Amino acid sequence: MSQRPLRVGVVGCGGIAQMMHLPHLHERPDLFTLVSVADVRQDAVDAVAAIYGAKHKTTNPLETIKHPEVEAVLLLASGSHEALAKAAYEHKKHLFVEKPFGYDVKETEGLLKAAKASGVKTLVGYHKRFDPAYLRAREAVRSLKDLRFVEVTVLHPDDGAYRVHHAVHPNPAAPYVMTPEAEDIKGTQQAVSPGGSAFHAMSEVVGGDAPLDHKVAAKILTESLIHDINVVRGVLGEPKKVVTAHTWHSGFAQNSLTDFGNGVHATLNWVLVPGLRNYEETVRFIAPMGRVTLTFPSPYLKNMPTPLRIERMDGGDHVVEQRTISYEEAFRGELHAFRTLVLDGGKAEVTLDDPMGDARWIQAIARAFRGAPQQVA
Repeated sequence: MSQRPLRVGVVGCGGIAQMMHLPHLHERPDLFTLVSVADVRQDAVDAVAAIYGAKHKTTNPLETIKHPEVEAVLLLASGSHEALAKAAYEHKKHLFVEKPFGYDVKETEGLLKAAKASGVKTLVGYHKRFDPAYLRAREAVRSLKDLRFVEVTVLHPDDGAYRVHHAVHPNPAAPYVMTPEAEDIKGTQQAVSPGGSAFHAMSEVVGGDAPLDHKVAAKILTESLIHDINVVRGVLGEPKKVVTAHTWHSGFAQNSLTDFGNGVHATLNWVLVPGLRNYEETVRFIAPMGRVTLTFPSPYLKNMPTPLRIERMDGGDHVVEQRTISYEEAFRGELHAFRTLVLDGGKAEVTLDDPMGDARWIQAIARAFRGAPQQVA
């Protein structure tokens, strides 16, 4: 195991960078050296550079990517990562990139081609795959006989409700004010409409002539439900066919049913419920003689364990095990895994097969909103 720090540059100094990634880099100077930070906002990059001691700061992400001391780039900016990821590959920089790797199948295929041609290492930020409870649950699910059903349900409150306790610079004491639901819906609709930042990508995912609510729901699939899509694929492998999919409430609610073959079906449910500050994300694996349930906490709550519930029969007794596996932070785990991948090689929990498999399943669900089953090609 290599003992030297990995020299990193961070592109994107917003919420998730400050709430999770930067603190985990900073707490282990023996493992990481923060060389450069970049953000389009000068005040944000100034604050982050001062707090975390970056030697170099810039509002031009390419300067961080090209910096001669940077050997690995953490691409944490929101929106499409295509141009900056390809720049990292062009300059032979290892890449950790927040999900989604690509916003549609075509974009993902292009990025995978660039990644493989570059010869550098890539890790996509599916932090739940590094959650100790998830890893234990996967073992338990694979020991179940005759798995029949998987149920995913996300009840999503207003996003800011779980971020307010973090100090996000340059406004560390900003009070929490819930975004009116109508404004939240309108903003997403604008993003997927002609001229919007996500119009092209969502048109590729769901089809250019799809109704507006289908494009909204596709964006939620790509940016939120993608974590659960990846978790389910990490346990079951690749799905066969999306049997049905439906969206309502202007695209801010959806469900789908997917056939994995061998008698296993999975439902994905996502509903915006902004009034109640209670984030719920449950993944259940159900067989006749056993059930395994993960209840993921909000991703903005640091070091919160993911409760694991395992049900089985012992003779005539129904046994319920409530397990707390670890207080280890999954965001920390993925960064440490990235460092190991870059410096020591080997195979990571998440591979380049993951973003491709996710993009294909997302596209099949989004196109099934029109009412016809879709093969997951």
